Amino acid sequence: MERAWRMAIIIAVIVMILLLIGFILAAVFNVLLDVLYIFLIVLATITIISTVYLILSLMLLIQTITTVRDELRPLLVSVNQTADIVKDTAKSASQTATTISSTAQLTTEFVLDPSIRATSAIIAGQQIISVFLRRGRVRSRSEIRRRQQMEAMKAGMEGE
Repeated sequence: MERAWRMAIIIAVIVMILLLIGFILAAVFNVLLDVLYIFLIVLATITIISTVYLILSLMLLIQTITTVRDELRPLLVSVNQTADIVKDTAKSASQTATTISSTAQLTTEFVLDPSIRATSAIIAGQQIISVFLRRGRVRSRSEIRRRQQMEAMKAGMEGE
């Protein structure tokens, strides 16, 4: 990019020098007015050509905008359809989560709660029976676990 700028500056300087030399030569040979008229005609021609190019580029821009608009409409319809499908999927997932929650709650109420109650009643009965049949002392679970660990350690030491 820097090279292009440098080249443009060099070309502009050369053109300015040539124009200055041309004006000096035209003044020397007394044809400055003719050169001015030719210069104005060339400048007007360049202006007309640039205006035609601007009109052409404007027409191409309008055509491009129309094409993009025509291509965008089906895309927007497709995006709306996809959004509707995602909304329906989210609703379905929400209903599925609600159903799973209800099923888990029913399972808890009708399967787990009775089995927990039955298990706790059996353990309580075992504790009551152990209190009546043994020395009358209630052992805590930690004492029972400690005794089992000690027995396992003794068995491990004898095995070595």
